[in-house]
Amino acid sequence: MANQNKINPQALIPEYWHGIYVPTEEDLVFIGKRNIEYLKQYWRGQERSLAKQVKEAQADIDLLAGKTPEDIKAMATKYENPEFPSIGVMANSWGNDPEPLDADSINREPGATTFNVCGWCEHCGGGTCRYGYHITTCCPLIPRQLGNGETWGGNDKFRFNTPCALANGTQELLDTCVEHLKVRKANLVSRKQQAGTYASYLAEVMVRADDKPYFAYHRPHDWFNIDDPVMFFTSEFDTVLPNKANLFVSGKVINGYRHHDGCVSVCADEPFHSGEYCNGCGSGFGMSRPEVLHVWEYEYLKTHPDYLKVWLRCFKVENKDFDSQNFTKALLA
Repeated sequence: MANQNKINPQALIPEYWHGIYVPTEEDLVFIGKRNIEYLKQYWRGQERSLAKQVKEAQADIDLLAGKTPEDIKAMATKYENPEFPSIGVMANSWGNDPEPLDADSINREPGATTFNVCGWCEHCGGGTCRYGYHITTCCPLIPRQLGNGETWGGNDKFRFNTPCALANGTQELLDTCVEHLKVRKANLVSRKQQAGTYASYLAEVMVRADDKPYFAYHRPHDWFNIDDPVMFFTSEFDTVLPNKANLFVSGKVINGYRHHDGCVSVCADEPFHSGEYCNGCGSGFGMSRPEVLHVWEYEYLKTHPDYLKVWLRCFKVENKDFDSQNFTKALLA
């Protein structure tokens, strides 16, 4: 297969996928077609995001390349260069950072002070904000020194009223910024190409994979639809009937709280609790909870304990309170 000797399958697993280990291509195939498709879409999304960042980096290079501080000052004349008659800590503020208190500053539009002062500059980012301005901020056009001697964007020593460091700086600083942006662009281009390679590789791998349940965290928002037959785990709670705790019961999906918006509501075929919801038959789950399953998912996990182990591990790493022991016992009963 193309690229199989160049790609470490584990590198395809995003950092937020905890408990999934695929040291070999066969391990990757084992997680199933749906999860591999999810990974492919993830890396295509990364590719698109990085393509946008490449364009933005090039625009910043074009903005500064060949410019002098006097050129930056000339560009700044198109924007406001305000004064701040009143600065202090706003009443009921969440912090102690001094900020502008005058009405003009509070109502000023973002982008209005570009290359003059930082708070409303179109290039500033990060820091603490209020309304349409930054109280503290950073300038992604200016590199900052990292502990390992390398530089990266986002010098973070600026405030809303800091005079533009580029317009008031040296030619050496401007030239350094351009070189930094070129390095950043090259890094982004490399990462974009890598993301595209990963997505193409996953498309090749996916044809060998079986159709298996999504990892619960990665189900689509519309994974459960009204009237879908389901199996769900009753667990233990105050109103559960004595003979219905820690069991899987059958039912169907019903319209309920945040349907297709992060939650799924279900109605069992017979009562399993003494509460009022659906006359003792109703319950609800988060979309990413493993307790609710399509019937085919239930049957697959029941008959494929090796995949069940991986499927559960993906969830358990971040959910220490999940009763995986009783869940597994009920599923395999």
